[in-house]
Amino acid sequence: MHEVGLCEEILRAVERRARGRRVTGVTVRIGSLHAVVEPALAQSFELVAQGSVADGAGIELVTVPGDEFTLQSITLTQQAADQAAADQGAADVPRHPG
Repeated sequence: MHEVGLCEEILRAVERRARGRRVTGVTVRIGSLHAVVEPALAQSFELVAQGSVADGAGIELVTVPGDEFTLQSITLTQQAADQAAADQGAADVPRHPG
């Protein structure tokens, strides 16, 4: 399944950004050339994320032209966001490739 492979890559990027903090939401930008269907992406991400920092996190797909594949942002739990704000001065992790 195409979406499972994409979700494994997304989860790796999420885990790098989260640095062990709990994630409640993920937003990805994926180009239309990847032919990703949002319900399939959500289901695959739910399966792949089980037991990880993103277990139970929702995923939002922003479809863009071309072949882009970018982790746009993650949303942390309030406790993790408060800690991130104290550590970095921001409650959400900004857009960053990978």
